[in-house]
Amino acid sequence: MSNGGFMSARLACDFSGKLATVAIVAASISTNTAAACNPAKPISVLILQGTADPLVPFDGGLLGENGDRGEILSHGAAVVKFTALNRCLSDPARKHIPDEAKDGTSVDISIYSNCVSGAEVRSYAVLNGGHTWPGGVPYLPGPSSVKPRAISTPVKRSGSFSQRTPADAQIFPKFDNLMIV
Repeated sequence: MSNGGFMSARLACDFSGKLATVAIVAASISTNTAAACNPAKPISVLILQGTADPLVPFDGGLLGENGDRGEILSHGAAVVKFTALNRCLSDPARKHIPDEAKDGTSVDISIYSNCVSGAEVRSYAVLNGGHTWPGGVPYLPGPSSVKPRAISTPVKRSGSFSQRTPADAQIFPKFDNLMIV
């Protein structure tokens, strides 16, 4: 999550021959990494980000108080980047999870599954979600602590995501538990 999500984006670009899936959580992809991104093989990518994240802007832009931490793509542009790299051929399947948990968040999900070599790109836009792990313990006060409990179970159950990965790539780890290095 967060810095680890940015690392996952970089791994997707630089180590696709060794990994089959990555999850970018509470993060995006830097403009520098995106410009140089040329995966050796298709790689499945899940991008999960809150629209009210005060640290990693959902709409992209500069990071840090004075932009001293670089510039990132918006959530939508990051999804477009990875769908283009994976040569996804059709519109996504879309789903909306309402605020069933009554925590002030809902989720828009887009799944691009018709990509080259079985790769898949998933977008989870957590409406009113902050800078936190879904269902996790908040570690910052205020809006960044909004934790979308509604998706903690569906995301964890996305085992089919790992089944759509390139057969010759080492699956580490499977997305059954949505854990990343």
